Amino acid sequence: MTTVDQVDSTFGRGPFPHFQRSLGLFRPVGTNIFARAFTCVLVGWFPLLLLVFVASTPRWSAVWSFLTDFGTHARSLIAAPLFILCEPACLKRLATIVNHFIKAGVVERDDKPRFEALVASNRSLINGTFAEIVAIIAAYSIAIALVQHLPALGIRPWYLTSQNSTTMSVAGWWYSFVSLPLLLILNFVWLWRIVLWGRFLIRVAAMKLRLIAAHPDRASGLKFLNSSLVAFIPLAFTFGVIAAGASANQLLYNNATIETVQMLAGGLTAAVLILFVGPLLVFVVKLHAKKVEGIYSYGALADDVGRQFEEKWLANNPEIRSGALEAPDFSATTDLYQVVANVHDMKLVPFELRAVGSLVVAALLPFIPVVLMMMPIKSIVTELARLLV
Repeated sequence: MTTVDQVDSTFGRGPFPHFQRSLGLFRPVGTNIFARAFTCVLVGWFPLLLLVFVASTPRWSAVWSFLTDFGTHARSLIAAPLFILCEPACLKRLATIVNHFIKAGVVERDDKPRFEALVASNRSLINGTFAEIVAIIAAYSIAIALVQHLPALGIRPWYLTSQNSTTMSVAGWWYSFVSLPLLLILNFVWLWRIVLWGRFLIRVAAMKLRLIAAHPDRASGLKFLNSSLVAFIPLAFTFGVIAAGASANQLLYNNATIETVQMLAGGLTAAVLILFVGPLLVFVVKLHAKKVEGIYSYGALADDVGRQFEEKWLANNPEIRSGALEAPDFSATTDLYQVVANVHDMKLVPFELRAVGSLVVAALLPFIPVVLMMMPIKSIVTELARLLV
C-alpha cells in the first residue's frame, strides 16, 4: 500500500540529487530552505559583485553597469533562491493531491496496484541520474553557446575586461560557467518535476476512476486538482521575474520597443498556461463522458420521480389541499432536482478560471516595474498629481 511518506517522496526527494548535494542544496522538502536559498545567492550572485568591484577599480563604469544590470540581479539574486523557496508551497501540495486520489477513493480498487506502481515509477525517475546528466550537459552547452555569441548579445560592460575589449572579465567567466548554469539547472529541476507531474496525471486519467457526476464540486469529484494551480503560483512568479529582468535590460540598453516587451509577456503567459494548466486538461474526455452519462441516468431518475409526483399531487388533486407543501414528497423532489442540476452544471475541466487568472497575474506581476520604466517620469508625476487634485 502506498504510504503518505512514499507519496511525499514522489516529488519531494530530489531531483538531481548529486548536483544539489554538491552545493549543499539537497535536503528534504521544506527543510533549511532559507539556508539553501542563501547558498544559491552566495554561489551565483555574491561572487559577481565581489569580482566586479575587485577587478574594476578604478573603472567604476563597470561597477555601475553591474549594479544596473536588472537581468542579472533578477536571475541570480532573486529567481535562483526563489526556485528553492517555492518548494514548501508547491511540492507538499502536489504530494497531498497524489495522496488524495487514494484517500478519497477516486482510483478504483482494481487499479490501485497500477497507481502504486506509477508512484514508485515517478519516485525512481525523480531521483535518477539520467535527467541530471542531461540537464547539466544542456546547461553548459547553453553557457558555451552564449560565450561564443557574446558580442552579438548586447552585453553589459562588466562582462568585459575593458570598455572596448571583447575579452571577458573574471566576473563574466564566473557568470557564464557558474551563475548561469546554476540558474539553468535549478530551472531544469522544476521543469523535470512538471514533466513528471504531467506524466502522472496522464497515467491516472487512463485508469478506472470513481467519478460522481452529481458531485457538488461540479467537477465529478476532481476539483481538488485546482489546488495544484494555486501551488504553482510562486513558481509562475519566479518565471516572471526572469522574463521581466530580461525585458528591463532590453528596454533600457538595447532600444527594445514596447511591442517586444509585450511579446515576451505574451510568450510567458502562454508558457505558464501550457506548463501548469495544460496537464489538467487530460481529464476533459473523462469528465465529458461522465457528464453525458450522468445527464441520461440522473435525467431518467428525475423523469420517473417527476411523473410520480405529478400523478400523486396534480392528476388526482386538481386543487392542492391545505398542508400539501409540508409533505415529504416536495422536499425530496426538490433535493433530487438539485442533484440533477449539479449534473447539468458540471464543468469539463477540474479547475477554476479564478485560479488560472491568479497564475497569469503572478507571472506578469514582475513586469510592473518594467511598465513604469516605459513611462516618462514627468507623465508619472502628472498622473499622481491628478489623483491628489
